[in-house]
Amino acid sequence: MFKCLALILSLCVGAQGSALAQEVAYPTKTIRLVVPFPPGGSVDVVARMVSLHLQEKFGQTIVIENRPGAVGTMGTAQVAKAAPDGHTLVMTIGAHTIVPALMAQMPYDAGRDLAAVTLIASAPNVLVVRPDFPARNLKEFVQLAKENPGKFSYSTAGNGSTTHVMTAMLAHSAGLSLLHVPYQGGAPSLQAILSGQTDLNAAVSTTALPMVKAGKLRALAIVGDKRSSMFPDVPTYAESGYPGIRGDSWIGLFAPAGTPKPIINKINAELQKVLAMPDIRQKLLAQALDPLVVGPDEFDKIVRDELRDFAALAKAVGLKIE
Repeated sequence: MFKCLALILSLCVGAQGSALAQEVAYPTKTIRLVVPFPPGGSVDVVARMVSLHLQEKFGQTIVIENRPGAVGTMGTAQVAKAAPDGHTLVMTIGAHTIVPALMAQMPYDAGRDLAAVTLIASAPNVLVVRPDFPARNLKEFVQLAKENPGKFSYSTAGNGSTTHVMTAMLAHSAGLSLLHVPYQGGAPSLQAILSGQTDLNAAVSTTALPMVKAGKLRALAIVGDKRSSMFPDVPTYAESGYPGIRGDSWIGLFAPAGTPKPIINKINAELQKVLAMPDIRQKLLAQALDPLVVGPDEFDKIVRDELRDFAALAKAVGLKIE
């Protein structure tokens, strides 16, 4: 009996030691971090900032691959189909939970084919125009757009992006006719408004903040329950008469579904350490990004709740990607 008990204990300890060894062994090779948007956007900036410190902790190189297209779905699809060993990851944005509600045929199932690792940061969307635009606040813009239906255009990071959904919600709520001009990422969509190709952009605060501070863009309204400390003089949509326009842009990390939980937990734990570093927090806050590290299970719930809520919103507003 005692020999059997000893054998069982030995097997249990051995199994536990094996599991710990497997966890410690990760990563065993170069990590491929896919950013499904062009270089220069908020996700790309954060991915490069975080990966420099993360690869030091892991002792392995992290290679950033920009794979833009179809509001991030092209690059994300590559990761969804990759080996579930933690060596292929994708850093994407909140559009991850929006696009499935708008696109008839997705190349992957956002809730089933990817494992949530962690939220990294969130940022409010801010509605911007050029300094020479005649409207100086959201109420003036709405009045001007109503007097000139179909005249004004808005650039976005792509069909189904948060920049698209925020402006479409405004147009629906205010009864406006605006021309949508989608681009492949936030950086080129902002360049479009700067160059005069479009008139309006519901930009992520990360990329809009430097241009607003430099006087190259004027902010009309910002998403949030209260004014942002980064944009203290910019009223919220609610203050401007549109309380129904809500939602932040988040940046999050995913792995292929089936990636072992110990690996996901280890990535999450190391990212928490990186985001707790004072210089990283300062750099993120300077770009109007709020560092947000949560556990994998909590992030998974956020993703599933948003998939459900945006599906209902798309149906109510009539949004879809042809």
